Amino acid sequence: MKFDCIGFGSINLDEFWEVPKEFFKLAGVYPGQEVVRNVEWFNRYYPLLKQTGSLKALGPGGSAANTIAALRRLGFVTGFFGAVGNDVDSAMNLEELGSKHLLKIRRVNIPSGRCLALINSEDLNRDRALIILPNANELADFDALDNQYFCESSWIHMTSFVDLRPLEAQKRLIKTLPETVRVSFDPGALYCAMGAKALETILSRSEILFVTREELSAITGLDDLNRAALITLELGIRTVVVKMGPKGIIAFESNGQWFQEPILTAKVVDRTGAGDVAAAGFLAGRILRLSITDCLQLAAAAASYSIQDYGRLSYPDRQFLKTFLAN
Repeated sequence: MKFDCIGFGSINLDEFWEVPKEFFKLAGVYPGQEVVRNVEWFNRYYPLLKQTGSLKALGPGGSAANTIAALRRLGFVTGFFGAVGNDVDSAMNLEELGSKHLLKIRRVNIPSGRCLALINSEDLNRDRALIILPNANELADFDALDNQYFCESSWIHMTSFVDLRPLEAQKRLIKTLPETVRVSFDPGALYCAMGAKALETILSRSEILFVTREELSAITGLDDLNRAALITLELGIRTVVVKMGPKGIIAFESNGQWFQEPILTAKVVDRTGAGDVAAAGFLAGRILRLSITDCLQLAAAAASYSIQDYGRLSYPDRQFLKTFLAN
């Protein structure tokens, strides 16, 4: 296999803003929420955001992109399939996703995806709302998927798009993958809202499902965490990993469940992308054939390390992984 993992998902340019709590109500969002908004919303509220908020950082993002960037920084061989716009510059840092010749990233003649991470300046837990403007992400060359590219990877990590066309392309790809290619799936709030039936093709082929408690409830229609996890395991998933932010991580398999407490850090700057880094940590453990308890501990440690700065500025690296394995 040429790759340890290939990502298939959105690529965004993230803006990290500290805003007063009044801005959330005015903009119609709340901390912890992830929503999609159109250009009209952006044109209306962005000027107000610049007046009342404080821009803290600018950098690349997107769920699959964050997970792949974290895996690459940990020392794994990675690739990516997606699209960026005509405004690509050094801020997108595409080289963080893999060596240039190992990427399948289409450039299209509209702006790249954008994500506004709004952080409540009065919240000590640094919770945030994410506002997505999809743009170029919906225009990857989905009709010309290079199946051989994906077949050269040990793992494929899939995440959500806004439009249905990318989801259909992901379903088509899933049906063609050989059993040697393992799949992890982080559907996010957007896909989970569609329910299990819409995602069944991918769920039934996924070895690992990464979700929050709320997302798992949305997929299954069940509020009981144990019952919801059991329902998804019955689809054929081997491991359901429930990311609970500062409350820890729970993993479910057919033969039991395991809880990992959060690993505390002295400084919390930004929680955006911490769940994506947790997924990278867990995947790294699976690639290295660690036990499930070690995979969970690595996921929690990586996520904790990542929240000490904005975006990818404090993602764990090879030395972090070397130290973890030594201990």
